[in-house]
Amino acid sequence: MAEQKIYHAPGIEIRDLAGVVSDWFENQGFEVQSLEVPRGGMTVQARKPESWRSFLGMSAALNVTMSPQGENLLVQTGAAKWVDKAAVGAVGAIIFWPALIPAAYGAWKQSQLPKQVFEMIDQYIATGQVTAVAPPVTAAPPVASAPLLCPSCGQPVRAGAKFCDNCGAQLELTCPQCGEALRPVAKFCDSCGARVEPAD
Repeated sequence: MAEQKIYHAPGIEIRDLAGVVSDWFENQGFEVQSLEVPRGGMTVQARKPESWRSFLGMSAALNVTMSPQGENLLVQTGAAKWVDKAAVGAVGAIIFWPALIPAAYGAWKQSQLPKQVFEMIDQYIATGQVTAVAPPVTAAPPVASAPLLCPSCGQPVRAGAKFCDNCGAQLELTCPQCGEALRPVAKFCDSCGARVEPAD
């Protein structure tokens, strides 16, 4: 789900702010693109190199959309597919907030990046400049995982096993929407966010 914040910012130049947001991401090693959206708004999409995206199990970009609302500025953050600008005829029609990828946004939130974006925009609105660059966002260190349990009988199973050696239940599952491999206990696909129906 997207997060949003409204600023009282009469006279703000949204293109200038989009440039500041883009520069801020680029200084941290992100690939960035700016896109126009309806009613004079701008969206900045940012994504990390492929290795980082693979670690998080998602390929979605973090979107920061800035829209004028009279004397106010609405800023929204959310995760969505990276847009191929060359393939889009009407750039203003490419951002569909209902099509956000909630699972991917959860991963972005864990990295604290959306919070840092709002803090940076707070500073820019208040002072007209950004004086500090947030530390580069890096993948979290691996956390020791609990033993994997069979979703059918609850007994521990060996990592990489295709079937439970206690009850014979299939352990290697794939997402019905995108075909990516799933953990046996997955409720949602960590690649596309699709809900995984429990096995009967």
